[in-house]
Amino acid sequence: MNPRIVLAIALGGALGALARFYISGILPVYRDFPVGTLLVNSIASLILGYLYGLLFWGIGISAEWRLFFGTGFCGALSTFSTFSYETFSLLREREYSLALLNISANVIITIGLIFLGFVLARR
Repeated sequence: MNPRIVLAIALGGALGALARFYISGILPVYRDFPVGTLLVNSIASLILGYLYGLLFWGIGISAEWRLFFGTGFCGALSTFSTFSYETFSLLREREYSLALLNISANVIITIGLIFLGFVLARR
């Protein structure tokens, strides 16, 4: 594998992991709702949507930058396993409405932000 690509993924992943740590640490839980996880998943979705839009609309971006942002940064920033754990914890605590809100918010908001990023890339 190309060393530049490996370096791009590694650096993006390191920065994404640090961003996730700090963002989630600022807003970990609000009234038993895991806001920090929703926020990092939302940010990663917006960035991925924008990146996909750039590629779709034919705006050139190098493989290194695609992998830095897409695989590295967004891969480390977003966190499906934490979302799943927090949802399971809410269910275990019989917080059914908050668990449903968490599932709905993460799915609807992140898909919406993928779409928004895609549209913004066209401009």
